[in-house]
Amino acid sequence: MFTLGWSDGGEAWKWKCRLWTWEEDMVVECRLLHDGFVLYSDISDRWQWDPDISKGYTVSGAYQILTSQAATSSDVLGDLVWHKQVPLKVLILAWRLLQDRLPTINNLVRRDII
Repeated sequence: MFTLGWSDGGEAWKWKCRLWTWEEDMVVECRLLHDGFVLYSDISDRWQWDPDISKGYTVSGAYQILTSQAATSSDVLGDLVWHKQVPLKVLILAWRLLQDRLPTINNLVRRDII
């Protein structure tokens, strides 16, 4: 895409067939995400974990980030969970997880099932 040109009107954004409306929306979203990027051909790519650049990614670091964040509003969670491109079984699992309705040992004990 870089060599074809991903700026507005670049060859990277031309398609062999006409896109559906929802595909066009996704292309616009993708282009907006790429607007702030600058690519350098003489520098190699690398992965970087922004919360801790020195150590990189750790499970404990990710856990601390997830548990230290303030509660997210239910509107944001609803938009995240009920996304149209996520399979239904994953949506239901995520919804049950956010509602604390998964049959974990703690939930089953609390409900006097075990």
